[in-house]
Amino acid sequence: MSDKADVVVVGAGIVGSAIAFQIARRSSFSVVLLDKGAGPAEGSTGASSSICRCRYSNPDVIRLARDGLAAYRNWAEFTGLEQPGNEFTHTGVLWLLNEDRGRLEAERDRLAEAGVAISLLSADEVAERFPSLSTCIEPFDLTGEVEHTCRPIELAVFEEDAGYADPSAANADLIEATRNCGGTVRFRSEVTGIRKDGERVVGIELADGSSIEAGLVINAAGPWCNRLNELAGLDLHWPLEPTRVQVAYRDWPAELGSLPIVVEASTGIYLRPDAAGSRILFGSVLEEDEQERVEDPDHFKTGADAAFRDIKIHGLHHRIPELPHRGGVTGIAGLYTVNRTDVHPVVGPSGMDGYWLANGLSGHGFKLAPMIGSMVAQAITGARASFDTDVPMSLLAVDRDPIDVAAKSVLA
Repeated sequence: MSDKADVVVVGAGIVGSAIAFQIARRSSFSVVLLDKGAGPAEGSTGASSSICRCRYSNPDVIRLARDGLAAYRNWAEFTGLEQPGNEFTHTGVLWLLNEDRGRLEAERDRLAEAGVAISLLSADEVAERFPSLSTCIEPFDLTGEVEHTCRPIELAVFEEDAGYADPSAANADLIEATRNCGGTVRFRSEVTGIRKDGERVVGIELADGSSIEAGLVINAAGPWCNRLNELAGLDLHWPLEPTRVQVAYRDWPAELGSLPIVVEASTGIYLRPDAAGSRILFGSVLEEDEQERVEDPDHFKTGADAAFRDIKIHGLHHRIPELPHRGGVTGIAGLYTVNRTDVHPVVGPSGMDGYWLANGLSGHGFKLAPMIGSMVAQAITGARASFDTDVPMSLLAVDRDPIDVAAKSVLA
């Protein structure tokens, strides 16, 4: 049995569902979104920390994240859903950076120029707004082997509009919105072959023996992207590696008050509230913690390692000195698909006719997904819609030069 579609998107996580929705909402193209999983958010999306912030090395990526943040902050309007499941939690992001006043003021100006609501807070102002947080910026040895004397920050950078979302609910919302716009979404639909006419891709084959003829196939398969590229016979020069990344959780005492998202240089951890403020999520922003390559995305350890939990909890207690030491620490692991060259995605035409990519999101996928969808949909349909970004898709093109980044980590 063979069906037909104008566009087939492979991978129904947050990126693939955003692409399918953005195409369907502005065109009459027949769009089919496929995923081999049983439902939304079974891949990288479900393990996302879903932090929506804008501080990046590249000014165009700042704008892309800013536009994505606007979509999440206005989610019902963006998706067209009366009662979306996703809810954006506005906390702001506090950046505790070990830099002098001049560099921090320049950073504030750089972000403000890109349209980010940004301010600088003194140590006293941080303590007044978030009394449970230490304002120490002196490097802290998580092993406890080096004696530590705290040194307060002079200034902290605060992203006013940032926050976090519900990744699984956001994914489900985009799937519902795609269907509302006439798109077809099919789960338990594993792509096992790419059909070609000469050097042009003309459709896909599925594990159940059926096929779909397509004018365009878009690979948004997350950590499974390399498998699909191999089926297409695409020799991609970007090294895209499925990478195991861990986060941990512990209960949050209500008497310690509210928290922002915190990204800090002293220990290299980040943290945010979770579960309606009843617990705290924390993880690493260090490049060294984004190196565990996974050969088979279907089979990897999904729980956090005890060693990871045990060492990162020291950073959490340093940042929140009054946090009780009692209480269990749990954790999970998910997958980033890391572009080892410049830790940014490759998006758009692959160089093979009829076959486009949205791969290698490198930990930025959730926050950028609405605007990755916008870029791709504008290029395919030629039509604009509300909440579109003006950042050109060439920024992330397959044939681009590597993007200059400050660090090859999620903070790139």
